[in-house]
Amino acid sequence: MTYLDDMRQACSRQLDQQIPQALLYQSYYDGEPAILALLNTEERLVFRRFLDESQANWCELVVNAVAERMQVVAFEWGSSSDAAWAIWQANSMDADAELVQTDALVTGSGFVLVQPDDTNPSGVSITPESPFEATVLYQPGNRRIRLAGFKRFSDPVSGKVTEILMLPDTIATWLPNVGDPVLATNPAGTVGLLEITPNPRTMGRPRSELDSAIPINDRIHTTIFNRLVASDFGAFRQIWATGVKLARQIVTSTDDAGNPTTTEVAVKPWDIGANRLLTNENPEGRFGAFPGDPLAGYLSAVEQDIEAMAAITQTPPYYLHGKMVNLSADAIKAAEAGLICKVRRRMLHIGEGWETVVRLALGLVGDPGAVNMAGQVLWADPETRSIAQLADALTKFASIGVPQEILWQRLGATPAEIDAWKKIQAASPKPVALPPTTDAGATDTGVTDTATADTGNG
Repeated sequence: MTYLDDMRQACSRQLDQQIPQALLYQSYYDGEPAILALLNTEERLVFRRFLDESQANWCELVVNAVAERMQVVAFEWGSSSDAAWAIWQANSMDADAELVQTDALVTGSGFVLVQPDDTNPSGVSITPESPFEATVLYQPGNRRIRLAGFKRFSDPVSGKVTEILMLPDTIATWLPNVGDPVLATNPAGTVGLLEITPNPRTMGRPRSELDSAIPINDRIHTTIFNRLVASDFGAFRQIWATGVKLARQIVTSTDDAGNPTTTEVAVKPWDIGANRLLTNENPEGRFGAFPGDPLAGYLSAVEQDIEAMAAITQTPPYYLHGKMVNLSADAIKAAEAGLICKVRRRMLHIGEGWETVVRLALGLVGDPGAVNMAGQVLWADPETRSIAQLADALTKFASIGVPQEILWQRLGATPAEIDAWKKIQAASPKPVALPPTTDAGATDTGVTDTATADTGNG
């Protein structure tokens, strides 16, 4: 029991460190970061509404620019390809995989649980898990060997906490208000909780897609807040006046010792308003107004920060500011070059995680593909291409002898679509080419006849 308790405490500590960081990233992705530290004085409380209005969810765009281009469409797994895809679809992972990938891009890690399940038609269940409830403990020096998986969650009704520790040979469950864990043999023979990481590191936690975006996002929020305050004050400009004799009044107060004190204070001469008239009985008196702020500096600062965010996060600028005027296909391709490179890097690491999931799932149903180390994930093409560009490229590939099935893959067809197209192609009657016929002594015109030859001799 000492070993179980030690592993439980180690996993719990790791989850305790993981949750606050994940909450920070999640708040920025949801557009709900903490209020900036501007409310330290009483007079600034009036600006609370401006702080709420200053939020601009650029971080969501940075993440979604990557997430929307990452779609698993099939598995290339030899004779087990169909079995792998059947398990994937039986667990709705063709949709739920994007939940895990988005969590991983936002918080740095996504989690998925693979375990035997007799109620699932495939015989195995694959379920996304929250980074706020799950974590994986690795062997020191090897991030691919999982020592333990840990899940801690609260009952939605009672709020009581349940903890589950998954070891290669044992699953221990600590129920609420129960001292000793409930022990069960792990039927999988391995830790079924896996971590999906798009940007792993050799040391420390995996990086979030928002690490470089958050400081710039805060800068933009601060600039927008300052602009809102300036525009509010500038909407009704401050008035000045000369030659005005201010009325005075005596204010009596008591000091700390209980002694009365009197103070002479000026009385506000006018109640300023857009629908009020100012008068001054002094013929030498003058009125004026302080010039307003044109706000151009604030707008320019936001534009510069958006450009900086686009460059640092490799997000096409038109994703962020929405300006897309007469861009050619080559210009769009150049603007997206950095993003596509980043997406392919994320696919590389996330794909390794999905390959481990598939091997584990195939092993649980006894499929020999579980030991296929050459299997790989097939992704939808992340690049943006026009139909004309794609058709032209495929035509050129066909002219140099590229097989048709490969052309279909480059077209973006899924394996299921390719199989359907092959069946249609096989079932379609092919035209029969008849050999050319010519009259004796006639000149060969080079025309191949497919029906009857018309020699023009009547």
